Amino acid sequence: MIQRLLAMALLASVQILLAFVLYHSAFEAYRRMFGSVRRDISYGLQLNHSLYIFGALALGNAAWLLSCRSRRSGLIGFGICLLFWTAFWANAFASMPYRSLLVVGVGTLVLTMPLLVLLLRFRGPGLVDDVRPGSAA
Repeated sequence: MIQRLLAMALLASVQILLAFVLYHSAFEAYRRMFGSVRRDISYGLQLNHSLYIFGALALGNAAWLLSCRSRRSGLIGFGICLLFWTAFWANAFASMPYRSLLVVGVGTLVLTMPLLVLLLRFRGPGLVDDVRPGSAA
């Protein structure tokens, strides 16, 4: 039980850290290539509040994926987290489409990361061992 909770906390922390690093790296690269960006206080406030929401979604996504019983259940959990994340940013697409697309894209990329855990957990029977003809099994 404790190990599962620690795994969920670690996976959620890695997701949050990865999202933070990817967003700031992409933003800095854009700023260096194209110059300064428009400063909008409402966008900055929404970005700050999104850190809390993304943290909750990352924790929920990690908990759902590490405790699900099937691939379908994991995909449903991921879809729900992705829907909430996209809906949170829906209002910003009209005023700042590129920055909103960047944030939603980074969030989507990071939220899909635990799907790799899900795919590794539910491998098909033919994918477990790599047995080549002529080799001893």
